[in-house]
Amino acid sequence: MWLFVFLLSLIPASLGCPEMVTSPTELVVGLGSCLYISCHYDLCKVGSDAELRKLRWIHHPQYDTKQQEFTGKKVSELSGTPGNTKGDCSLILPHIRADDAGVYGLRLVGEPNRRYSKGWLWMHYVTINVTDTPPAPHLWLDPDPITQGRRTTFGCWVPPACPKDSPTLTWEGPITKTPGVHMDSWTPPATVTTHPVIGTLLAFDPFWYHDETTVKCILRGSDGKTITQASWQLQVNYAPRNVQVDMTPSSPVHEGQGVTLSCRDSAKPPSHTYTWSLDGRTLPHHTAHVLLEPIQAADGGSYSCQATNVVGTTQSPPTVLQVYYAPRDVRVEVTPSSPVHEGQEVTLSCRDSSNPPSHAYTWSLEGQTLPHHAAQVLLYPTKATDGGSYSCQATNKLGTSRSIPTTLEVYYPPRTAILETLTSLPVLVGSRVTLRCTLGPAHPTPFSIQWLRNDHWEFDTPGPALSFNADPARAGVYRCMGQNPAGTTRSLPLSVIVWYPPKAVKVLQTPRGPVVAWGGLVRLQCQIGAAEPAKFTISWFKNGQELPVPSSELLLPGPEPVDAATYACQARNEAGVTRSPPFILDVRFGPQGVELVPDPSQRVQEMSDVILRCHADASPPPNVFEWFWDGRLLGQTPKGLWVLRAVGTQASGRYRCRVTNDIATTDSPDVIITVYYSTTTILRRTFLGVGVGLSILLVLGTLGCFLRRWWRRQMAAHEEPMVEPSRTFFLRNKKPLMPGSTRPPLGPDDSDTISYASLLSPPGSGSVPRLRGDTVVYTVLKRNEGAAKATEGPDYENVPPGSSNRDRDRDRDRDGTLVYAALALSSPGPPRGQAGDVGDTVEYAALRH
Repeated sequence: MWLFVFLLSLIPASLGCPEMVTSPTELVVGLGSCLYISCHYDLCKVGSDAELRKLRWIHHPQYDTKQQEFTGKKVSELSGTPGNTKGDCSLILPHIRADDAGVYGLRLVGEPNRRYSKGWLWMHYVTINVTDTPPAPHLWLDPDPITQGRRTTFGCWVPPACPKDSPTLTWEGPITKTPGVHMDSWTPPATVTTHPVIGTLLAFDPFWYHDETTVKCILRGSDGKTITQASWQLQVNYAPRNVQVDMTPSSPVHEGQGVTLSCRDSAKPPSHTYTWSLDGRTLPHHTAHVLLEPIQAADGGSYSCQATNVVGTTQSPPTVLQVYYAPRDVRVEVTPSSPVHEGQEVTLSCRDSSNPPSHAYTWSLEGQTLPHHAAQVLLYPTKATDGGSYSCQATNKLGTSRSIPTTLEVYYPPRTAILETLTSLPVLVGSRVTLRCTLGPAHPTPFSIQWLRNDHWEFDTPGPALSFNADPARAGVYRCMGQNPAGTTRSLPLSVIVWYPPKAVKVLQTPRGPVVAWGGLVRLQCQIGAAEPAKFTISWFKNGQELPVPSSELLLPGPEPVDAATYACQARNEAGVTRSPPFILDVRFGPQGVELVPDPSQRVQEMSDVILRCHADASPPPNVFEWFWDGRLLGQTPKGLWVLRAVGTQASGRYRCRVTNDIATTDSPDVIITVYYSTTTILRRTFLGVGVGLSILLVLGTLGCFLRRWWRRQMAAHEEPMVEPSRTFFLRNKKPLMPGSTRPPLGPDDSDTISYASLLSPPGSGSVPRLRGDTVVYTVLKRNEGAAKATEGPDYENVPPGSSNRDRDRDRDRDGTLVYAALALSSPGPPRGQAGDVGDTVEYAALRH
């Protein structure tokens, strides 16, 4: 491929370019006139990036080898359009003198470009000839001579005038007045002359009378005066004219004499062939003169000749040559020709060939002379008895002759025609019907009997009987007809009635086409084409089940989707029953019964594919399905299928589909799809949780041991601790009580445990009391006044009854106040939160008491 592109790049671009300079190479101009050299340059051959540097005309250019440039008289210095590779280089020289003749050169010098790195040069030559008088116009003619009847075109042209001059070229001569002549401006083809020129065209149809006439092409100036002209004498070839036949001696002549026939005409070029005819028959003569000697009776008649030259052929008008002789070729002509029909008008004519014509005639029929003596005998009306052999005899002053017998045959139609049936009528469809026709005498005898049904031809039978199977199409009024060339005889009509079941039963819908459910009244009409007998009953069927509708119309007021079904109607008469083709009522309705069905089920294992199928009943079928997950649009499809690929637990949620057709849009109920972990995931997460839990327990155990040892060291440093942490305990009550209630507060999980972080100090008690050392009382719980002391069991879980005085002294004061919790602080510092109504909260890992 690259080699092909490389080879293409080697082809010079100038192959498709025009000549560098387009201009005539030689011009003739009259002394004192204006010379216009039309010129145009195109630098395509030099390259698309070519630019002119010099453009000048030089008279008598000579090449100077030293200067390597053309020298001579500079006539004109032109300038090209910058950046334009095309331009005008025309030259105008007014008032031409004799010394203006010679060679003119157009010198083009260009700037360097991609193709010519040192610049480029071009020289174009034009030869100018100066004459004492302006040159005559040039003529462009058809071959000489021209021919009559052929459209002929003449062209006349001169070199272009100077731009300020406005000369005109015109035609003069008899030919310009010919009907249909056309004169117009014209541009000669490139094969005639180099463009540009001024031209005119003359188109005409030459006739014989244009022969040797003169046509002129005249060049006139703007003042209307003739500058120069050219003329040409026309030579027109034409077909023979004034063709006629001359006879010597003149007609009439007697049989046995000698006669000379001559064909005379006028033609250019002269006729070279002659054709003779007698009464339209071509004769074996091809010269201008024909000698008939001795002349016979058969030589008489109308003669004509045809003269032919290279242009055409012309025939003369007929010239009659009469030869006198006795009657011959006597014959009887019957008009109209035999046979004839009875009752017609018949003319018998006695024809003969004689000159002078016969003046007496005698007629006979079957040898019996008839009382007729004229050349024609009229028989009207013709009867059967007029038939027979006729002959006649003709007589003129030179003799008598008799014809051979001619037979006249008289035809007449059948005298009668009687039609009868051999089958009982009416007849049931499919039965056999036989009709018989009897004809009376006729001449000639009819070779067949024609049968008509409803006055239209149905059959031809060679015998008198017609038999066929009964069919509705064959029912009608029958006639039989006997026919021969003389005429036709018809029988009386006979009606053949065929009983058949109803035909063309079909269901018509109004309005037509699909209907929208609950949109208005729909009428189904049972249309029946034909039936015999015409009385019938109608039944309706829906999806094959008969409906209790006996009328021809089935009304559906506001059809519902259930009305979309196949309907049929049935018509029954005495001949049978016919059911219509099934008719489908198309009821359009929006989606109904929309249901979203997940496959394989609503509970799927993670990384499974879930196929969502949306089912709906709609007409027309749905064209848009939209899919939603937890109220968010997933997308839409043209079909009711959506695939969830490799679902994760995050894909769980409520799914539904929305179905749309051309009528309405309907949503399905939500379907909850649950995606559960696979066994692998459960095991992986379990092992991870156990590992994390063990790690936390190990850290907490290590931290607990450390805190325990630290705590003991701290407790040992105090002589009289106010609060001795003991075991953990929980409140027995389930719900916290409002102020004044006897129930202690519960923890945030509403269980039997209490959240110490949520215990608040009594209102108005001030800040939480701080005990000696690092022990602080966070919460004090006090029984309500008047509350009975518990006698059975402790008030609080894990606080055994009958505690020692030390315990009572430590945990509560004399007024029944119970120190609910005490926290030994390891070191003073700011709190991590706020608790009570002062806003102090503390995060606890464990509280002990």
